[in-house]
Amino acid sequence: MTRLIDAIAASDADALNATLDEDVVFHSPVQTYRGRDQVLHLLTIIGTILDAADVTRELDGVTFFAAYVGEHPVDGVLVQRTDEYGRITEITLMLRPLAALQAAVARMARALAEQ
Repeated sequence: MTRLIDAIAASDADALNATLDEDVVFHSPVQTYRGRDQVLHLLTIIGTILDAADVTRELDGVTFFAAYVGEHPVDGVLVQRTDEYGRITEITLMLRPLAALQAAVARMARALAEQ
């Protein structure tokens, strides 16, 4: 199975769609989103915002990664919960430092406005 962070970084809609539960909940740094269609759309766009995502550590359901948002280095944490069938039911994305988070939010807003 493709790791969630790898599918996001590749904007791999097929891999993401196959792993997300219909009622998945995504807690982004900005707000919470619900439902596969909306979450899939957002995750594929996030993949275009994060550059050179590199997993630095994995724990049970938690992935730590380093990436870039433009010229800003970013540290991220991706927490996922799954159901008894292995489908992802809940995702939480955290990014730091603040300057990188602000750059990511601005790029995401631009990407969403272009659609």
